[in-house]
Parts: sequence; C-alpha cells; structure tokens
Amino acid sequence: MTGEPRGRRRRPHPMGRPAVTIDDVAARAGVSIATVSRVLTNAKVVRPETRSRVVGAVEALGYRPSGPARALARSRTHTLGLIMTDLAQPFYAELTRAVEAAARTHGYALVLANGAGDSRREASYLDLLAERRVDGILVASWGITERHVDWLVRAPVEVVLVSCRAPGVTLPGIVAASRDGARLAAEHLLALGHRRLGEVTGPPHSAAAPDRHLGVLEALASAGIAADGLAVAHCDGDFESGERATAQLLARSPRPTAVLCYNDLVAAGALKAARAAGLSVPGELSVIGFDDVPLARMVEPALTTVAQPVAEMGVWAVERIHAALTTPLDPASRPESIGPQVVRGPAVVEAPCRLVVRDSTALPRA
Repeated sequence: MTGEPRGRRRRPHPMGRPAVTIDDVAARAGVSIATVSRVLTNAKVVRPETRSRVVGAVEALGYRPSGPARALARSRTHTLGLIMTDLAQPFYAELTRAVEAAARTHGYALVLANGAGDSRREASYLDLLAERRVDGILVASWGITERHVDWLVRAPVEVVLVSCRAPGVTLPGIVAASRDGARLAAEHLLALGHRRLGEVTGPPHSAAAPDRHLGVLEALASAGIAADGLAVAHCDGDFESGERATAQLLARSPRPTAVLCYNDLVAAGALKAARAAGLSVPGELSVIGFDDVPLARMVEPALTTVAQPVAEMGVWAVERIHAALTTPLDPASRPESIGPQVVRGPAVVEAPCRLVVRDSTALPRA
C-alpha cells in the first residue's frame, strides 16, 4: 500500500512531474469531479459562482484535459441505465416496463441492472453503468444506502431517482405520496366501521415503509384511536413474509378485523394466511394492499389497494433525464410536473396516490 489517495492515477509528465488531473481541479475549486466535468464540457447547468471557481482552478493549475477525454465526454451512446431493487417484485417489473417504453420513444436503449434485493449489488452497478458510458442513470431503490450516496454526490452522468430519495444529495426525483396513500387506506377501513386494525409493515431498509406507517397512524389519530391500538407485524416485502406476519396478527386476542399491508404481494400472502386460519375475506377479515399491480386484480377476492401512478412516474423520470441531456442551458424548459404540482430545478416531486376499492374489504361483522 502507498500513501497516495485513492482515485484516478496521475498521468506521467514528460519532465517527471505528475500532470495536473481533474481531481486536483476539483479539490482546489471545492467541488466534485462531476461538477468539473460539467463545466469543461458544458454538459449541464452549473451555477455561475461554481463555474467561476472551476475555471479559476483550471487556469491556476494549468489543467488541460486530453483530446480523447474531451471527445469521450462529449459523445453520446443513446443508452440509459436503470438500477432497480428487485425485478421479481411486481412493482419494479411495472416500473421497468414504463421506463423502457418511455426511453424508446426518445430513441434510448435501456440497460437494466437488477439489484435482486441487495443494496451493495445496486451500488456496484452505478460504477458499471458509468463505465459502459450510459448517457444517464435512473435509480429505483427501496433503500438508498451510504454507498449509493457516496457515488451520487460525485456522479459523472445525469441521475434521476424514481420511487426513492437520497438524503443529503440534491438530485431530481419522483416518489409516490405514500404517507397520503396509506392514510387513505386506513380511512377507508375506519369508514367501514373497523376499529381493530392490524398493519404488516415493510422491511426496515425501505424508505416508503415508515411513511406508510405514519399515514396509518394519522388516520387513527383523527378517529380518536391511540397508536397502541394498532397491531403491527413486520415483513420483508414478499409473499411468504407477508403470510407469516399476517398469521402473527391473527393469533392475537382480540384479533384485528382488518389488515393493512405494505404492498400487494404482502396482501396476497395475507389472503393465504386468512384462509389457513379459517377466516373468510372480507366477511371475517378485510385486507388492503398497496401499489395496484396486476396481481391485485388476479387474486380472489380482488384486492382493495392504493394505486401508485407507476406509468406516470416512469415517463416523468425519462422525460426529466432526456430534457437535462438535450436542453442543458434552459432549466425552465425541463418537464418537472405531474398532476397539479410543478417544480423547478433538481427537486423531488410527490405523485398523488388513489384508493381503488375492490372485493377484499367490507363492513366488519357485528
């Protein structure tokens, strides 16, 4: 091991001195390497004061990017990368279809990176996609980790977040209003007359899980029901863990008359647990899901659920990254609206959810 910091290797200088690198410019200007690259290639909008610092550092250090590096920076591959948590999850399968369709309309090919539920694997794909020289990366992860953030703050390409947030990083993104959606679900059950509610919450690394739990608690508080009146069990977000968690809730006394589930896959597991316990749905137990993936209409009974605007979110993300790549000097022209909300600049948009009432919820038995 040497004392040299990790990063790019310095190019050898003909006089034996190390050549100035882009790392040196970034350090002197107090910005990321990606920001230096954006200034040098005019790849995207940079604040005037930031641009001034970078240009000053370049002049002070005498930095000269190589010809091949400049050509590489300016070239386009007409490909986008999509990193998503797990293609086996119906929600991410739906989102992938929406992103791919939107990408094709703009002439982009899509490179898919499936994290398979492993956040470390997701983070490693960031480097891989950048090495493949994709024009931009869409990140759809249910849990942005520190490894993600370390890379995102120095991202060498355009990045848009879909259905996730990156704390401490200013990046454009779109998420569903999960908290409002969960509150709608709980209010629906309360309006039917249910007072003993159970909730199967999502995995701890899911950013949406705490938001949905808070939405349920808000609905209970409005109805005058204390938080400790909610029976809670945790799951991993899949069918099997949803079945196990629901079985735990149904073993309690008194048992809940209705169960709110983290997603539709978990709700399908809840239906199986109810059948195993000899309970009819919705006669003896109401079950409600979240996402409104095709599975929600296929199970018996069809699931009452909260619909996320998955297709609209996928289209928004592609439009946003396409606009950043093609109109870098006019940020006001970037498409950053969905529904009634309009934002400017690198901000996160919340897309409204809606309640879809089907056959799995009903009045509680007297």
